[in-house]
Parts: sequence; C-alpha cells; structure tokens
Amino acid sequence: MWRLTRRTCRPVTRSRKSATSSGPTRSRTAALFESLRAPFVVLLTVPLALIGVFLVFFYTGASFTRSAYIGVIMMAGIVVNNSILVVYHINEIRRAGTEMKEAVIQGTLERVRPILMTMLTTVLGLLPLILFSETMDATIWNALALATIGGLIASTIFVLTSIPVLYYLFERPWRRPVPARAAEPSPAAGD
Repeated sequence: MWRLTRRTCRPVTRSRKSATSSGPTRSRTAALFESLRAPFVVLLTVPLALIGVFLVFFYTGASFTRSAYIGVIMMAGIVVNNSILVVYHINEIRRAGTEMKEAVIQGTLERVRPILMTMLTTVLGLLPLILFSETMDATIWNALALATIGGLIASTIFVLTSIPVLYYLFERPWRRPVPARAAEPSPAAGD
C-alpha cells in the first residue's frame, strides 16, 4: 500500500508487532509438537473413531449420506481436540519431573472428566435429532447426528485407553541392549 504525500510517494510500513503476535496458544502448540511422535499419536484417534461411525451405520441400517461426511468432519475435530488434551497434559506432567509411566497414568486420569463432559454434551445435544424421527433416514440431520455420536462414543473409549498406551510406546526411550564383547585373550607374559 502506498501513501501519497505532498513531497513523495512512499510505501506504508506496518508494525512487526501485529504480524508476529506471540500468545499462549502459539507457545502451547509449539511445546506440544516438539517431536513428530506426539502429533502421530494425536492423529491416530481419527481412524479409531471411524470404527464407531461405521458400527453405528451398520447396526442402524442408515444410509451414509453427504451430511454424514459433515458429521465425520465435525467429529474428527472434537476427537483430535480430546486427544490433544491428553497428550499435552501428559507432556506437562513429564516436564515437571514425573516418571513416564506415572505421568501417563496421572495425565490420563486428570483429563477423564473434561473429555467425558465434551462427549456427553455433544451426544446429548444431537440425540433429539435421532430420537424424534420415524426412520433413520427421515431427515438429512439424522446421518450427521449418527456419525458424530458413533464416532464420539468410540473415540472417548479409545482416547482414554489406547492413546495413553500408544503415547507410552512411542515416547519411551528405545535403548537397544549393547551386545557384550567377547573377552579378548590377554597376551601371555612370556610370549
């Protein structure tokens, strides 16, 4: 952008402070993703949640429509957020000096209530869309609600059970046992 003045035409410079804001969100995500293993563990929750989506559609006999895809996208956002809560909290506890196994157990147990509250409020909010319809394919909202509810219920189970285990497996230090050297014969004194 150019500023026209009486004497010259020069470009307008912007302050660097507005372009590079450093807030708590940026520092949290930078602390969380210091390794490539933690985001991998976080992203593993999405395929695990899809198990619940497919099971719900299989048992209800409903059609997987375009609105179900929207429900899967919405469910994936909530699921990844729940997984980030667990992994980030475990990382915070580990930074405080707690041993790996204790940090995984404590971090998971301390995040059970927020994850259950998120899941329950979403499921209870979407439940009327399913309960008050005559058939599972009655409206376009049924498929969205089924996909979200099925994925959230399955992902809650998986986030609280398998994600801490996967985190422990991926983040623990892998030390290969060093093979012991064969004892070399010492040179004889008289040789």
